[in-house]
Amino acid sequence: MSTIWTLAALKETPRSRKTQRQEESTLQSAHPTMTPSSSPLDRLGFPAPTDVAGLKTVAHLFGSSKRRCGIYLLVLPNERFYIGQAVDVVRRFAQHVKTHERIEKFSFIPTAKSKLDAQEKALIFAAESAGLTLVNVVHVSNIYGESDLDALVSPDELTAWLKGPFQQSEADFATQPIELPLAHVARFEANYARFKDNPLFDSATFLLYLYLDSAVPFPRRTEYTFWAVSCLPSANRSKIPRLLCLSASVMELFCLGCYKDPELAQCLWGFVNVASDVLFDAYGSEAMFQQAHPNIEVKRVTYRDAGQHQVNLVAHLQHDMFDLLNDRAVTRAAAELCVRVMRKRATIYSKFHCPQLVDAALDLRAMENENFEKLVDTVFPIEEETPDGAICEVKPPERHHPSD
Repeated sequence: MSTIWTLAALKETPRSRKTQRQEESTLQSAHPTMTPSSSPLDRLGFPAPTDVAGLKTVAHLFGSSKRRCGIYLLVLPNERFYIGQAVDVVRRFAQHVKTHERIEKFSFIPTAKSKLDAQEKALIFAAESAGLTLVNVVHVSNIYGESDLDALVSPDELTAWLKGPFQQSEADFATQPIELPLAHVARFEANYARFKDNPLFDSATFLLYLYLDSAVPFPRRTEYTFWAVSCLPSANRSKIPRLLCLSASVMELFCLGCYKDPELAQCLWGFVNVASDVLFDAYGSEAMFQQAHPNIEVKRVTYRDAGQHQVNLVAHLQHDMFDLLNDRAVTRAAAELCVRVMRKRATIYSKFHCPQLVDAALDLRAMENENFEKLVDTVFPIEEETPDGAICEVKPPERHHPSD
C-alpha cells in the first residue's frame, strides 16, 4: 500500500500572523488594565457595586440621560457573580430579577454597542482568571452548580471518571444502547451503508472508538442527549469532505475526514478539541507538546461554550491522530473539555446522531485482545511503503484496557 507523506501538500493555509495579531489586539484592547493593589472587581474595571437587594429595577441609577448600553455585573448570594451585556441595561436587569432569587449588588461599564461582544468576552475571561465564581454559561470554562447531566452521571462519578476513565468506563460496558425511534435510525441507513463501503471505514471507526473510550464519559449513558456523532455530514463536502463528526452542546469535539485528491484516497485527516490548560500543564508548555507531536498543527479556536481554555489539534494523516489518541495527556485534556461542555447543556445535534456508527465503534470493546491486535495490524500497519520505495515505520496504538 502506497501513501503520500508530504505534509505540506495536505495542510490548509493557516491564518496569517497579521490576522492573529489583530485578533489578539482586539481582545487586549477590551481587557481592563489590572493593578496588584486593587480588589478583583476594581481590577476588572467595574465601579464599586451599588446595593440593589430587594429592588425590581435600576432605572433610578440612569434616569433619562445616562448611557444604558454596556457591560453589567450582578453580585449574587454566596459570592457568585454574573457578567453580561445589554443595549438597555435597565430592561435587562428587570429580566434578571425574574430569574434570580436575589440580586445583591449591581455595577455597570458604559460600552459602545460595536464593542459589546469583545468587552463581555474579555471581562468574563478576566473574572474567571481572577478566581471569581461566575454563574455564566457562555464564555466560561466551567459552570457553577447543578447541571442537567447530573441526572445521568453524578458529579462524583464524573470526578472519578476524569481521574481514571478506563477503569470507570468498565461500568458502561453493560449499559444497553439507547433505543431511538425507527424513523430516526432509518434516516441514516443510506449514509452508513455508503460509509461502510469507504476504504477508510475501518480506520475511522477505530479512531472513533479510541476517542469514545477515553474522552467521552460513560458514552452509552450520555449518547444522543449530551453528545451525537454524524455520519458523512454535508459540511465542507465540496472542499474537505468529512467522514464523521462528534459534537456536544453546540460545538464540535472530534472530526475525521478524507481528501478529494485521488492520490490521497488512503489518507485520513482529523481534529480534536481539547482543554488547553490541562494539555499544556501536563506537558509544561505548548512548545514541549509540539516537540512530542511535530506533525500536529495547533490552532486557536473560539467556541463560545468552551471558554478561554481551548485548542484545536489537527492531524493531517491518520497515524498522527492515532498517536494523539494514545497520548494520555491529550486524552485527559479532551476528556476535560468534553465534560465542561456537556455540563453546560444537552447537544443541539441529536437529530443528526447515527446510532449505527456508534454501535460499530463501541462493539470493538468486546473484541478479544488477539483479534483486536489483528485489526490494528490491518488498519494501521507497522510499516508502509512511501512513493520513493522507502519504508516508513509506524508505531501502532496500544489498546486501552479498563484495568489501566
